[in-house]
Amino acid sequence: MKYDVTKKPTRGAQRTLDAFSRALLELVAEQPFERVTVNELCQRAGYPRATFYNYFDDKFDLLNYGWSRVVAHLRAKEDPSMGAEESLHAHFDRAYDLCAAHLDVVRRTLACNEDSGYLLSCLRGIVRAEVRAAMRACPARMAGPVPTGLVADHFANTLLLVLEWSLLGDRPCTKVQAHSHLHHLLAGV
Repeated sequence: MKYDVTKKPTRGAQRTLDAFSRALLELVAEQPFERVTVNELCQRAGYPRATFYNYFDDKFDLLNYGWSRVVAHLRAKEDPSMGAEESLHAHFDRAYDLCAAHLDVVRRTLACNEDSGYLLSCLRGIVRAEVRAAMRACPARMAGPVPTGLVADHFANTLLLVLEWSLLGDRPCTKVQAHSHLHHLLAGV
């Protein structure tokens, strides 16, 4: 990313970053990510291409910036003393709340983007990386007979499965019920 996100952005820079993020979110809810163009992003955001390229290398760079904002939200108020499972449940609760608050956009985005497409493949990779990081933070989990990476992938896949099932399935359930399903599916791992 061309823009240094480690420094606090000016109000103007934040407005620009927000506009491009919103534009991407709107466009992937209308068409597959693979078909989104930089021209469409600029038109939707209301900025010229030169401004886009001052901040991002390409649309993939913008997507990575968007995912970094989601991850920052999911990590919010993370308690470093949490174990891996507690951390997973906290991430799940925040992910559930975020998806529930934007359920219409989530549904439209999933309808427009194939499961095997770049957008959702990238999401799964990010969730796996976050769960692996939580697992590394819990050394007791690493001592088991199953490799930590395999357990982390199992946790990540289960988290996504329960999140999708509880919010998008035929019989949606409450966050409390979803949390219970997650707990029972992960018990004994």
